[in-house]
Amino acid sequence: MNNLTCNCVPRLDGVPAAELGRLFPEPSITAPLLSLLQESGIDGFKLRSIVVLRDDAPILLLPLFETRFDLSTFVDGWIKKSLKAAGRLIPAVFRPRVLCVGLLVGEWSEIGIDPQIDAGTLDAACKMGFGALQTLAADLKSDIVALYNFNHYGKVPGEVFKKFNRVQCQSCARLPIDFSSIEEFLARLSRAARKDLRRKMRASHEVRVIRSRNISPFLDRIYKLYLETVARAPLAFGAHNRLFFEKICERVPGAEYTLYFVQEELAAFNLLVVTQEAMADKYFCMDYELGRKYNLYVLSWLESVRYCAERKIPLYHTGQGAEKTKAHLGATFIPSFILFKHRQPVIDRFLIGQPAVIEKILSHLGFWPRAARSTSLFAVPRSGRADECTQAGRAFSAPEEGLT
Repeated sequence: MNNLTCNCVPRLDGVPAAELGRLFPEPSITAPLLSLLQESGIDGFKLRSIVVLRDDAPILLLPLFETRFDLSTFVDGWIKKSLKAAGRLIPAVFRPRVLCVGLLVGEWSEIGIDPQIDAGTLDAACKMGFGALQTLAADLKSDIVALYNFNHYGKVPGEVFKKFNRVQCQSCARLPIDFSSIEEFLARLSRAARKDLRRKMRASHEVRVIRSRNISPFLDRIYKLYLETVARAPLAFGAHNRLFFEKICERVPGAEYTLYFVQEELAAFNLLVVTQEAMADKYFCMDYELGRKYNLYVLSWLESVRYCAERKIPLYHTGQGAEKTKAHLGATFIPSFILFKHRQPVIDRFLIGQPAVIEKILSHLGFWPRAARSTSLFAVPRSGRADECTQAGRAFSAPEEGLT
């Protein structure tokens, strides 16, 4: 008989660091990211976790975040005033409290599971953990309970799918690096894409590129560029604190910065996590005027591709959004989804029964990109690259800036 207990704790790292590493084994970087997020915090979100233990040893961890999703945040003018009024009248629809299982940074969300436990114990632990999630949601008066940004790597038990509604969100793009040079990469693109990229590469001789894990001399500027990019992103809410950027290279193995200087001024930075198995693009932020003038958005993409090719890194994870553009650049896609349940049965049935109507309305209001094949409920800083919103990816015709 399994001797299981369950704790709900107001922390992301509800277990010691060594135990986190066991629940999220390499090559996952979720364990150090959870510890860093717990230390640095993120504005607009309250972090929690549910931990299931067997004989006092953690065997299952659900990382949680809690926030209020205010639709009026993302629009202006009369629509903003209307949604604010609607939020006061029907907060469960227009300003819902949301309790999510998932990660606010990373390519996709994961559940922490002891790889040594048997199927029966895992099933019992999942029932206990997700039962505790529903109890916690009731205690917090959460309007929506969700599993945010999961895919087949996220370890979601099959039984969970039967209890939640499911919608697709933006796929995570990755570029296979099966070429040995930039020239070979360019040769695979269309003639128009090659011409566009070569034109934008002309400014590269005026840009100095430095890769470093020690960014203390530039930290003020890095954080300023990040906050400016957040402010320009109409779908962004919540922001990392300065400590996240200060400590990530110290706390997350493989984390490093690529710094782009124009006339000795730091004009852009790219935060990456690099291992021999893959490079993950976390954040690209830039000075808007300098970035557009010197095509820093495109130059940073090509710099990352070049780096992977030279070091024989087989995958470049480029994040979510801009699927059409990334497909033209050779990217493949990992489908992602959100599982959700509204505490009001009538609203819950409407949300799952009218997805096309809801998507059309939110796209018209500007919450979701019109051209996106799939969309995400939350637009928070996450992995990947962006054009006009936090999770729309690179697009040559879009404003050349990014944030994830």
